[in-house]
Amino acid sequence: MSKLSLQVGSKDFDISLDGDFYEYFKEDFSRVFKDKKNIEAKELLQAFVQKSYNEYQDKLRLEEISKKLEEI
Repeated sequence: MSKLSLQVGSKDFDISLDGDFYEYFKEDFSRVFKDKKNIEAKELLQAFVQKSYNEYQDKLRLEEISKKLEEI
């Protein structure tokens, strides 16, 4: 288990993640927040909304692909 430390607003947080997911999350977090360790709550909320929207779009695409596969 690996630990990632960051600040949201003025509060410190430690996140413990396992194996490959730790590496994936660390890279993704760095990309989204441009290697910042101290982020504002508003930035975190905006990133969460964007991730949720991306997940929603992926879900729609998967449903579309699934329907096409069922037709075959």
